[in-house]
Amino acid sequence: MSYPSIEIVKEFFTIHSFLVLEIEDILFVKNLKKEEGEIKNFVLKKEDIQKIKNAMVKPISWHTQKFTPSVLNKFPEIFDFLKMDFSEGIKGFLKNEKFLKILVIPALPSTENLRKQSIEIMKNKGIDNVILFPTVISALVEKINSRKVYLSFTNEILRILKFYDFFSEERELPFKGK
Repeated sequence: MSYPSIEIVKEFFTIHSFLVLEIEDILFVKNLKKEEGEIKNFVLKKEDIQKIKNAMVKPISWHTQKFTPSVLNKFPEIFDFLKMDFSEGIKGFLKNEKFLKILVIPALPSTENLRKQSIEIMKNKGIDNVILFPTVISALVEKINSRKVYLSFTNEILRILKFYDFFSEERELPFKGK
């Protein structure tokens, strides 16, 4: 597991007012400012995040992979975290409350048919929702104030990049070939 990917996901939830408990490479999140409303999408958008009350979140940082049916079937260890017993480690944190099981993944297939098959496989394995890394990163960058200093190493790097307009569409990167 990629530690920077876990940190990015952890900061994403923290900056959205969630308490975050990290156990190994799993994040348990508890929303302090839950919005009313039902989550209708399997693939969560940034507007859905505040509707999460509690969740067990597994970031999978295979950034070069789309989570196609063949990838999901070839690597069943993706779902191993669902079988683990975290009851002792989280009993004070979630206090026997229900929680969603969420994967954070790089991408789903582009074609509608493969996308639907991937979602069906994940649902059948016990996943309630997925969040895509581009959603996590863009929502995190959006929340970062470029004029505020952050204690978090991850947020501070994003703040500096945002301050110098590295997330701007118009920005001509100095190292990019012309």
